[in-house]
Amino acid sequence: MITNFFNKTKPINFLVLSCMMFVVYLISSIFVFSGDLSLNNFIKKSFYLLLVVFMLFVLDFVIRKNALTKDNSYALWFYILLCGFYPYSFENTQMLTANFFLLLSFRKIYSLRTPFNTKEKIFDSSLWISIASIFYDWSFVYLILLYCAIFLFNKSSRSNLIIPVIGFITPVFMLYVYLLAVDKLNIFGDFWKLDFSFDVNHYLLVENIYPILLIIIFTLVSIFSTTKKSLLSSQDFKATWIVLIFQTGLSFIMVLIAPLKNGSELSFLFFPLCILFANYFQDIQKYWLKEVFLYLFLLLYFSVYMV
Repeated sequence: MITNFFNKTKPINFLVLSCMMFVVYLISSIFVFSGDLSLNNFIKKSFYLLLVVFMLFVLDFVIRKNALTKDNSYALWFYILLCGFYPYSFENTQMLTANFFLLLSFRKIYSLRTPFNTKEKIFDSSLWISIASIFYDWSFVYLILLYCAIFLFNKSSRSNLIIPVIGFITPVFMLYVYLLAVDKLNIFGDFWKLDFSFDVNHYLLVENIYPILLIIIFTLVSIFSTTKKSLLSSQDFKATWIVLIFQTGLSFIMVLIAPLKNGSELSFLFFPLCILFANYFQDIQKYWLKEVFLYLFLLLYFSVYMV
């Protein structure tokens, strides 16, 4: 039943998925972060609810515009459940904001596969990465992904290699000028402390270990099951797939070095993983197996709040 419904990309699907994101956000707010009932907190929660729903819209646009999956809604389904597995991805508003700007950057990076407006896309993507790094300093690492895409999509002219530096420096310079104008230049260095930690004890807690094991297993299965087929596809999709795999690896590194590990850092993985999962899932031939996987993810989501 669920399989048939999300096997389409009709407007009703996106409406249902938007409502689903609303419910997931509401559940995390009530059962995990309840307490502050002030008007200010309500306005803040409402704003970030609108933001996560808008992120869902951007994600859908990126996937469909760049043909990252077939014509279905599985990627959005997995993205919402991944958010639900780790409710701190909603609560850490700085990281949530950083992920929003990174999503705008990914939109430009994956569109480099087309020959149009290449320089503008490179500049915009590096600009969004820079803004994201103001909210979460390690976001600048995704400049590596941009350069990876530039080379894989054969856009590596001299000017195209310089543009990301200019795009990244622009918001940083504007921030510097602003802080200088308001006499707060002393906090400029606080935006890029680049703290890191390799402590993974948080992931060994009961409420975290099972979702993490499922994600790791499903990630490996998805990569090994779909990569061979993807590399035999057109040159265009082959390059796109390599960029996606590279992004997955880069995001795992981001998670590993995150100074604060409470689950919110895993949000860097949500974009590439939901696409990987959808590509594997859409190629499963047995209907009953698809249903089992979808209900397994749904069951695991509810178990997170029951532990």
